[in-house]
Amino acid sequence: MESKFTEVYQRTSEDGHETDCDKVSHLLDLIIDDEATAAELSFFNSHIEACVSCFENHQKQKLLKGLISGHLKRAIVPESLALAIKAKIQETV
Repeated sequence: MESKFTEVYQRTSEDGHETDCDKVSHLLDLIIDDEATAAELSFFNSHIEACVSCFENHQKQKLLKGLISGHLKRAIVPESLALAIKAKIQETV
């Protein structure tokens, strides 16, 4: 019989289905980028309150994003350049 500790940290279920930790892992980027739905955010927050491993992963991602964004500068480019880049991207898709 597995302990509660083992159950919380188990990444894949015995039948091969996605676990809550897997779902949280997939949601992590959406959460960090503020692109998650309210339902996804609610699930995520509930899970990381109970799962130390997922909470730590979330904290690491937030720290990394903060470090990267702190070193980037926004450059204002002419609108024509932005439109030309978008058109080029559309040609390749």
